[in-house]
Amino acid sequence: MTVIEPPKGYTDLHAAYSVPDNQFVNLIGVTVDVMPAPTVAKTGQHMMSFKLMDHRIRDSYNGSTGLQVRFFKADRESLPTVRSQGDVVLLRTIKMSTYSGQRIALASWSTVVLVFPAVSIPEPGFSIAFQGTRRLNCHGVEKDIDSLTLAEQDYVIRLRAELKSTIEQMPDPTTADLTRKRLAPNLPPSAPAEKHARLSASGSKYQMVSELRHRVFADIRAQVVKRFANQYGSCELYVTDYTANNAMWYYTPPEEDTDKERDGDMFGYSGGPAKRTFPGPYGWLVLKVHLKDPHATHVNTKVNEGDFVLLRNVKMKIRATEGAKLEGDMWPDDRNPDRVHVIKLLNHDLPEIREIIDRKNKYWASREKLHPPKRLEDAPRKMTRAERKKEKKEKRQRKRVEERAVAAAARTDGAVDGNPTRGTLNKHIRCSHQDVQTTSLRDILDPDNTRHTNTLPDGRTYPLPFINAKYRARVRVVDYEPKPLEDFAVHPLPADSDVEMSPLDAAYDASSPKLEWFFTLVLEEAGASSSSTITTTTDPEQQRIKVHFQHEDAQYLFGNDIDDPQDLRTNPQLLAKLKEKLFTLWGNLEEKDGDTALSNRPFECCIAEYGVEMDADDPERGQVPFGWKRLYRMFGTTIL
Repeated sequence: MTVIEPPKGYTDLHAAYSVPDNQFVNLIGVTVDVMPAPTVAKTGQHMMSFKLMDHRIRDSYNGSTGLQVRFFKADRESLPTVRSQGDVVLLRTIKMSTYSGQRIALASWSTVVLVFPAVSIPEPGFSIAFQGTRRLNCHGVEKDIDSLTLAEQDYVIRLRAELKSTIEQMPDPTTADLTRKRLAPNLPPSAPAEKHARLSASGSKYQMVSELRHRVFADIRAQVVKRFANQYGSCELYVTDYTANNAMWYYTPPEEDTDKERDGDMFGYSGGPAKRTFPGPYGWLVLKVHLKDPHATHVNTKVNEGDFVLLRNVKMKIRATEGAKLEGDMWPDDRNPDRVHVIKLLNHDLPEIREIIDRKNKYWASREKLHPPKRLEDAPRKMTRAERKKEKKEKRQRKRVEERAVAAAARTDGAVDGNPTRGTLNKHIRCSHQDVQTTSLRDILDPDNTRHTNTLPDGRTYPLPFINAKYRARVRVVDYEPKPLEDFAVHPLPADSDVEMSPLDAAYDASSPKLEWFFTLVLEEAGASSSSTITTTTDPEQQRIKVHFQHEDAQYLFGNDIDDPQDLRTNPQLLAKLKEKLFTLWGNLEEKDGDTALSNRPFECCIAEYGVEMDADDPERGQVPFGWKRLYRMFGTTIL
């Protein structure tokens, strides 16, 4: 992954913590905490405070909640207009200081501040419009806005994208105080002295699983459910204290289990049905913790399933990936790398352990009462092979009848002049980035190199082979490659990276296929004619584009209804499901012959432009600028 570096002359927020007092620095960060309203200091000046975060301080221990910034102004209107979480703030010439043992950045009369509202910052893929003279919308003094450089602007865009998921997981600052009060221990004045003593002994960082939140460090007492030793000195530990937290993975109880794919990562949760039964507890009760050495070695050799443990200084985190859940990390201690923070609790008379045992007994007693073990005579009769085959055949027939009905409706419903492509969009195709306007295929292809021409300072111009840009378009499918659908699944190329593959993933996760999806679709501008052959034309209405699908984009297109790719020549069931899925996307395209009109509806999709360097001996290398070939792929689009 590319490391995001601040512009020249700027200091990242983690490094700013080590800057001596009274030294001036330049900073850029994303707002994670904002004072609700300015206050009046003892000096009579108006004061406001907010906290900034970047990707480096986010992952550090001392500054994981952000760097505090303070402004003092005689006039309240002169304070910067920082309004909400996610705003990006640029600060030039701000002084580092220490107040009450905490590091802060203190503004002075010479400090320059620019505030970029979160809603005005585009995603990096759509930032091409801001690589020239156009500037991002921001608040500040006009001369300071005019001095904004392209490097500063580019860093603002990329930093906001890097921390977007982190910001979304943080609590609303307007309710932060209420949240803190709700999570604080409820100790009335008459609470027994032993309970006060127990909380004191546990320490201020002690939290139950139900209290854990993103970006906090906590000490946890819990019972071990499962332990998996991975390669290269790591371990995955699954623990519970029998309190629920719906930010974690949900483990399906047997009575809710179906043949559908399930969320999660353990026991087959991220790749289909489990290979063995999860013993429980179920629901949102089990926390997954990633451990590195020395903690991992200690757990692998000293800790067993069913043991009670104390985990110290666990960093809670929701990773910046789609579908991620709350998990814990335990890395080596920077100050004492050999110190183990996993303690096995042998004394089960400790108040915290007794409470866990009590909750455990109540949980299993309640489950047994609601879901008593089935007697042998109550078990459903196992279907014969012939019955299962018949049931699957009837299910496929019902689904095909429904999809044929949808296709028939597409030929009439909303059609204009008998052309179904001019009617309503295909409601069975979902496209992300709905806030981005659609772009015509002609503008994407840019045959005149309007956007693909670079001008040198001396006025000379040359064509760019490609630009890293993303678009949304309204299209329909008019052709595909390869023609046999059986060739849509291919053997993957040899991997170039040494990516660690955990035994847990290999044993329980079916998301690492032996084959991969790889195919190409030919798209035509929605509303163009329904000709049956691919032609080369300059007519804007006939512009067509090839979009390539590799494994991940294809998996996203097919959704959860299609299993991982296998040899489609030996797996007719998967091939039939693939045909049914593609029928929703392209109608009768596979069956079309002669002058038969296409029966598919247009849909919206996301298209990304990229480049591939051609081999030195490739005869086409000399026909493209700098030896790079321009290509396109479809992403962010799903067949429902």
